[in-house]
Amino acid sequence: MINKLENLANEILLIILSYIPWFQIIESFWSLNKRLNSLIYLKTLMNNNGIIIHKRFLSFNRYHSIMTSKICDLLSFFSCIEWMDIDGNHSNYDDIICQWIFHREILYFVNLKKLILRECYLTEKSLKNLSLLIQYQLDELILIFDKNIFALFCYGARILRKRFNREYKLMLMFQEFVRRLFSDKCQLTSLELDLSTDFFNVNIHKCFSTITNKPVTHCMSLRYLHIHLIYGFLFEHIIEHVPNLEILSVQFKNALLWKSSLDSDTKTFIPTNVNWCNKIPKLKYFSLKSAINSHLQFDYLKWILNNINYIDKLKVDLYIKYLMDFINVIDANFLRRYCIPDILTNLIYFDFYIIFKCRLLFSNDIQKIIDSFKTDDFFSDHHWTNIKCFFDPILSCQHISSTTIIKSKFFHGVIIDYPMIFDWDCIKYIKLNLDPSIYIILNQFDKIYPHIRCIQFNIARRISLGQSEYSTFAQSSLDVEHSKLIDIRFRYVTRLDFGTDFGRGSAYYDASIDRNKLRAEVIAYLISMPIQLIYLRIEQYDWLLHLIEYSFDKLRKNALTTVQHAEFCLTSCHTGSNESIHTGKNLVFILSSYMPNLQTLRLWRDDDFPWTSIRPEYPAGDLYQVLTRQWIESLQTPESIVKHVAVFEQNLCELVEKLKQLVYIDIYGQIEHKKVESYRSMIEKRFPNSRYYIDISRLRLWF
Repeated sequence: MINKLENLANEILLIILSYIPWFQIIESFWSLNKRLNSLIYLKTLMNNNGIIIHKRFLSFNRYHSIMTSKICDLLSFFSCIEWMDIDGNHSNYDDIICQWIFHREILYFVNLKKLILRECYLTEKSLKNLSLLIQYQLDELILIFDKNIFALFCYGARILRKRFNREYKLMLMFQEFVRRLFSDKCQLTSLELDLSTDFFNVNIHKCFSTITNKPVTHCMSLRYLHIHLIYGFLFEHIIEHVPNLEILSVQFKNALLWKSSLDSDTKTFIPTNVNWCNKIPKLKYFSLKSAINSHLQFDYLKWILNNINYIDKLKVDLYIKYLMDFINVIDANFLRRYCIPDILTNLIYFDFYIIFKCRLLFSNDIQKIIDSFKTDDFFSDHHWTNIKCFFDPILSCQHISSTTIIKSKFFHGVIIDYPMIFDWDCIKYIKLNLDPSIYIILNQFDKIYPHIRCIQFNIARRISLGQSEYSTFAQSSLDVEHSKLIDIRFRYVTRLDFGTDFGRGSAYYDASIDRNKLRAEVIAYLISMPIQLIYLRIEQYDWLLHLIEYSFDKLRKNALTTVQHAEFCLTSCHTGSNESIHTGKNLVFILSSYMPNLQTLRLWRDDDFPWTSIRPEYPAGDLYQVLTRQWIESLQTPESIVKHVAVFEQNLCELVEKLKQLVYIDIYGQIEHKKVESYRSMIEKRFPNSRYYIDISRLRLWF
């Protein structure tokens, strides 16, 4: 007897649908019959009427085809969607915002009220449409920017004749959009805004202070604001524009800074007698999370707290370092002095978690700290005496909290990434140093860290790393007969990162054969440990070549064949030695031979997008510098651009031909404006059915 899908009960069909990505459901089941349509409606309702677009390995080009082919049939379904969560790592915001949410200025998702944009790489079109959404449609917006959009702004700001370059205009539009978020052109009630990647001095943080001779406008609807930033002066400006704010949460990226270090040479913070009760009188809850590494930052913290002394609830999360000469321990007296307003009127809830890098504390010291809260009149009167305190002897840190202390389960001096405030069981990512004692943690990794999915091994750059460090590690940690690390298998880890510096200008050529051999041996053993390695990020593409050349016999059989996502930094094709410029010539052959199932590829380039060099080989010596400079100057000529377009076309065609499962390539680089249109025309002609995005610093291509 043959069973049909329609014969299954609704409950079973819903279970089946719960395992299928949203786009595949639309592609396969929508409009087949009324019953399936109703079940899809119900599944969406069970998912709180939302859509999540995060899937890494389904081609965005396929997503786009599904949506555009069925968009008319889906209009009734779109009306039930109330929120969308989009990951820009694998999606094109222009297509989603400008062609799906909006199409020819018509809003398809008429009931959309919440939008979450992660790794957001905005363009002029998407900024215009987002401005319309915050003014007329959305109630909630979460905006986390791709840090490379700020690099693009910075590059555009350095170019002469700024008013004629697209990147500078985009930066001005972006600044205007940030101002609009806190103006009468915004109807949001809740906003989460991450500006912590604005570290290129692009002046996004100064977008309010640069306005002159314009009337002050307010966003009267905003009630909740969470902002992640670098400098405090931005949120000082923002509170001037949100008078009805009730909840304010501020997180600083590295330390509690009130101004840019480039602004002035002032070494003191001078507090002003200002109370924010007149600016944000409805504020009930304030949360601040930051590192503190100077006495001046404590002055700034105290000034902020005294300005909001009328609130009901206060939460402070701090990581204090470099202040052992100034602070002995964190106790009740310290909190009263620095972490609580001097005058309190309404405070009924005080939550804190503080980590202090300090000297050794003994058990009697810990008890004295806990008792200080019981004997302090202020904490006793408020019944805030149930304090938890713990000393971490490995990292020499005092943990003190009003709720719970989250202790690390196992360190042995190996883990060097120590989050400021964390929930250990929620962490999926961990950094490990190449310490000789690392074999202790690797031997028991699955048992101790079953929740960890990604490990980053900190392999230092050529200048700071001595050969002896690799040698010691290879001989003591990777002694196969002694440690038996060849038998270690990670059951849960699916991603490995080698190195810490992924970015433009990070690629370098290491000519030391001995160091390359040792590094290759280390990476070979480590890369063999995951049972199924899916994500592989290797800082230098050269390291992969050395692994194959020097230590392939130490690599577990088929260890690389399961890799579906790869990321590397490649040396320049224009500058460098005759050897380094040709590093990428066998890129496609290497990937297709050892990673045949690759689906996404990200490359970091110092300059142009092609990875095959056509620069002639130059003799070493003084003549090399002259010839290289002449070559760089020739790159802007029409003849050179035509040649590089042909080379890049050949690169992409070979990549698609050899890697049958590849759906997405993401290249970060830096090219001249003249090449953008030439590359664009080539892609449209050679890959007419693909989706793409290209500017002077990035190419994204969905096959």
